[in-house]
Amino acid sequence: MSKTALITGGNSGIGYATANLLKEKGYSVTISGHHKGKVSRAAAEMEVECIIADMAEIKDIKRLASPFQKEGLDVLVNNAGIATFTPLITLAISDYSLFFNTNIRGPMELIREALPALEKRHGSITNISSIAVNNGLINGSLYAATKGALEAATRSLALELAPKEIRVNAVSPGAIDTPLAGKSERSKEELDARRGMLEQIIPLQRYGKADEVAQVIWAQLEATYVTGSVWVVDGGAGIL
Repeated sequence: MSKTALITGGNSGIGYATANLLKEKGYSVTISGHHKGKVSRAAAEMEVECIIADMAEIKDIKRLASPFQKEGLDVLVNNAGIATFTPLITLAISDYSLFFNTNIRGPMELIREALPALEKRHGSITNISSIAVNNGLINGSLYAATKGALEAATRSLALELAPKEIRVNAVSPGAIDTPLAGKSERSKEELDARRGMLEQIIPLQRYGKADEVAQVIWAQLEATYVTGSVWVVDGGAGIL
């Protein structure tokens, strides 16, 4: 019986790279996302399964976990999230609910719904965080706050689920060359200038690649004596 993996937000960036890597490693992979066209195309490219689901919707989360309840689930990667970078003064009240529901309630509810399936196979959970939690991010206070909550939940869930032999870890990417890197109200010229500045500051002097984050997620899955850890993937930026 092949190992199974569910990767939310698997149609692009880190999620896509992780799904592709696990497929190469012999996993039976399912990706999810809320944009039907993009998710379907990505699944077809990788020859994996897909489920259309919005992490902010409880009914969708229940549907995500349902296919794994009988046979079990080996790997859950909570990668889907919302990230928009705007000043605090322009945030709408509705933004708080959207960010909270998508970035923290969604992953926690999916873990809860998938728990019986994960328990059957002593599964592993990886939550995708961000170095914004510790480094700060201009115009990203709400995003950083919800990712910080996800890291805190990761540590507590690691303790709670250890008796069930389910491991819970997080990966905290820094500047990674994904579609997320271009999500900003700034112009392309401003984004290019910022990238050039960051590449001078980052010790490895470049943005990371989605494939490099996927390799760390894979290493975490293979590190069977690791739980409650947050692995930083930032080219050394955090040591400055």
